[in-house]
Amino acid sequence: MPLRPGGSATDHVYDTLRRQIMAGRYAPGVQLKEEQIAESLSVSRTPVRAALQRLVGDGLLRSATNRGVFVAEWTRWDIEDVFELRLALEPLAAGLAAQRATEEQIAEMTALTDRMDDLADETFRERLQDIQNANHAFHDLVIQAAGSPRLAQFALSLTGMPMIVGTFHFYDYMDMRGSVQHHRELIEAIKAKDRYFAAQVMAVHLRVTHEIFKKNQTSAQE
Repeated sequence: MPLRPGGSATDHVYDTLRRQIMAGRYAPGVQLKEEQIAESLSVSRTPVRAALQRLVGDGLLRSATNRGVFVAEWTRWDIEDVFELRLALEPLAAGLAAQRATEEQIAEMTALTDRMDDLADETFRERLQDIQNANHAFHDLVIQAAGSPRLAQFALSLTGMPMIVGTFHFYDYMDMRGSVQHHRELIEAIKAKDRYFAAQVMAVHLRVTHEIFKKNQTSAQE
């Protein structure tokens, strides 16, 4: 993965390692060594060290005092469980949001989707963090609009997990455009107060994300 124009060496290392970790290239518990990574990516150890610390902050790596950094213990089945739980909870939330969302919440969903739309051009990787932030806020808002504190308690605990927040690292341009379109379809379903349609749109949206994730895991292991 070449260093993109205008991107820092730390960003390059961070993006590369995040994709590799999430794709399962490194087994849970494996130590990541600065020198080996620096050599493989043709950079100095300084940006590698900074990138590793960012990944620790993301929850994808764990740091052990005087021992280094290790891949967090996310197994394949942990990830599958998270996706299955989201598929159980977020379509339900979307359906309830179609019945209960306020005009202000719908307007904010639209504004967040417009922001994603503006950012998601062919150079979207240069603004990936901003896109992820808008997407995360959109999903959280749909959950809040469901008006169910108990549902929100469970669902919101899933949307912030590191394996979920970083899925856009696997997207290409057409995947990203499809994600924005799903958001717009969901907003239309909520505006129409169509509980069934809203739940179905969210289910399709999450399944597409899951399939993209699984495809990249498979590619990394071949």
